[in-house]
Amino acid sequence: MADGNSFSKTYQMDPNPVPAMDWYSYVNRAKEEWTNLLNSEAGCNERNIHQFLAAHPSFLPGAGRGSFPIALISEPPLAGIGRKIPDFVWLASDSLNFSPVLIEIESPCKSWFTQAGVPHHDLTQAINQLAEWAAWLNRPENILIFQEHFQVPDYLRRTRRFRPRFILIYGRRQEFQNKPELIRLRAQFEHDNQEAMTFDRLEPSEQDSIYISVSKTRERYQALAVPATFQLSPMIASELSLIEGIPDAIRANDWINEQRKKFLIERLAYWNNWSRRKPQGILNTGDWE
Repeated sequence: MADGNSFSKTYQMDPNPVPAMDWYSYVNRAKEEWTNLLNSEAGCNERNIHQFLAAHPSFLPGAGRGSFPIALISEPPLAGIGRKIPDFVWLASDSLNFSPVLIEIESPCKSWFTQAGVPHHDLTQAINQLAEWAAWLNRPENILIFQEHFQVPDYLRRTRRFRPRFILIYGRRQEFQNKPELIRLRAQFEHDNQEAMTFDRLEPSEQDSIYISVSKTRERYQALAVPATFQLSPMIASELSLIEGIPDAIRANDWINEQRKKFLIERLAYWNNWSRRKPQGILNTGDWE
């Protein structure tokens, strides 16, 4: 291992890593399960949909170039944000913006419009929920509460513009087939910082294949699910060290073979220890295992 100065590597990659499930095998299996769920009676149950998406974070849009803490956050409790907490939150950022993405999901079996072409009251209620969250996050004191609750790193607070986004996932595409007038009406629910889409739009994104899902209490992040495509790297070690229970979530995933589970759990301990080292030296963005 290198000597530990800021111009040297201070970590060691495993020379014989047990590989993760390859992306294309994962996509084929996950999309088949997703399609079967959407087309089943069980798919009308929002809780079943939520559980699938928590287990497969890469299906949900919004992570962007990076999301702290390398995780999709499920149902985070946040007093004051409104009558209903978000189903999911990405704490996304890019070089200019810190853009939390608050996601509301409703049943795929709900209709967007009535027979008269009027927005269904369920849809109106869901859109109003997004507006309520947007109004809450438009106040500086609430931005501070939000950042404190999620333990947002100081560098994101100081160097990025706070620009939240809001996504509603609702209903099915078939409602709009051969009905261009409804497609035009649907456009009214799109704004610069707001999207409304059907569940048919959801597709796994390879750039989000490393994200796990977590819950958030006042004190800590707790792992909920680790996908079979998850990998470890010095690039994400410090953020993973903030999350408890990752080994248990790895063990619970029957898509991960036993050899890979053992490898991940052992190497996770290594990276957690390394993440506490100062200085950490240079990091190679291509180092993943």
